[in-house]
Amino acid sequence: MQPHPNSPAVPMRMAAVPDGKGGVVHKMVPVSAAPARKVKRKARPAPDPIHANPEAAAQALKLFIERIMRLQDEIAEMQADVSDVFLEAKSQGYDKKGMQAIIALLKKEKNLRDEEEAILDTYKTALGLN
Repeated sequence: MQPHPNSPAVPMRMAAVPDGKGGVVHKMVPVSAAPARKVKRKARPAPDPIHANPEAAAQALKLFIERIMRLQDEIAEMQADVSDVFLEAKSQGYDKKGMQAIIALLKKEKNLRDEEEAILDTYKTALGLN
């Protein structure tokens, strides 16, 4: 569209305009047409449970801490059990480091184990360790 010969020239700028298909198209638009800016809303702070209901909050906090402490005790017991199993295996002649290496391998997916093994073999061959 051509401007009317008697009208003043409108300053233009290049702008990214949505194309309606999820993308943008660069077009010339009048300078006065400012891009629509998104208004950022401030995130609402989480309500402070202690100020809202101090007695209930203190009770809930106490329950959380007791649960965490109970879980930590269970973890410590399980770690002691694992140590006992390793000691039993060692008493029968098995190597703890070897067993830990096998456990680590079993925790990995087969394709990852195969890839690591291939790389290790390549490096061993390159260094003449095979």
